[in-house]
Amino acid sequence: MNQFLIDWVAFTVKVDDPKEVLKIIGLKSLLFSELNRGIYGYRRSLRFGNICVYFDGQANMGCHVVMSGQGCRQYESQFHKIPWFALFATAIKFNGRFTRLDIAHDNVDGALDLAKLKEAILNLEVRSRFRKASETQNFDLSPETEQSAEGHTLYFGKRSSRVFLRFYDKAAQLGLPFLWNRAELELKDNRAHEAAKHLSAGVPVGQLFVGILNQYLSIIDRDDSNTTRCSIKPWWSAWLQSTEKIKLTTAKETKTVDEVMKYVKRQYAPSLAMIKQHLGAFPFNEYIRELIKDGSDRMGLKHEQMLLVSAQGKADNYNQEKEAFEERAAIMEYDGGMDRNSAEGAARLLLEKDDQP
Repeated sequence: MNQFLIDWVAFTVKVDDPKEVLKIIGLKSLLFSELNRGIYGYRRSLRFGNICVYFDGQANMGCHVVMSGQGCRQYESQFHKIPWFALFATAIKFNGRFTRLDIAHDNVDGALDLAKLKEAILNLEVRSRFRKASETQNFDLSPETEQSAEGHTLYFGKRSSRVFLRFYDKAAQLGLPFLWNRAELELKDNRAHEAAKHLSAGVPVGQLFVGILNQYLSIIDRDDSNTTRCSIKPWWSAWLQSTEKIKLTTAKETKTVDEVMKYVKRQYAPSLAMIKQHLGAFPFNEYIRELIKDGSDRMGLKHEQMLLVSAQGKADNYNQEKEAFEERAAIMEYDGGMDRNSAEGAARLLLEKDDQP
């Protein structure tokens, strides 16, 4: 299903008490653990999965909230309805200042064609406020398999700019056997705050996404010497028109096999022990073999995805080390005033410090 997702949220609110901030974002304090470490001026933090509230900084720093990609999925899981519009409105009501907001669009019907997009870039069939575009491509070099590409990513702009755009093959990244391309708008500073204001006021996320994208990038036919008068390529226009109609949705957090094992142990260990005591050791082993055989026949796509995520760590949203690094580097860069290289270096030092006993 084509869909929009909120894929990163960060904002600062001039409230010193982190538990008051939890009320603003609508989460219970019992979910969070307090840590005696923070990031760039914040000395302590409250953490629930990949949702973090940094506090205890200098005067007038207030608290800083960060939800990375996985954190957004964890946040959504705490609510029955889409929580984002209420969060944006409430944070702005309390004079919160958004420093980063990522909007992801997943396309599975082929309307977003990455091969055509790359061809347009190479042919200079682009009208853009971005001065540069770049590409990365990953390859599987495992000796057990034939060399194969794992998909590629097209970037527009610089990571340090207020608007950064990327397109990539999400299915190839996860090793999934179907079409799934993703477009991501990464908004920072005033661009992030203005986007949050629009969403809190009820502007449809598709309309906002297309409106921002149209300001920064168009794929054109070179049918006029003046690029401002060139017509938009039909496939690009068709994708944008369909995208504008898509509503914001939520996505389930993809679990790892380890998490499922913990869940099974927590929920079903007493029942399995009871069954073993009832049947005896040998019949119980036969029963387990039957369960596994039946389960193997019924495994679906979500189980295959969990195996891939757990075994290979391919998905950027589920790579915990990368999440932690990106989270810290982003805060140091956008809120701390560091350049990107300095922010990444400081983030690595902090993570190495955390790993020490």
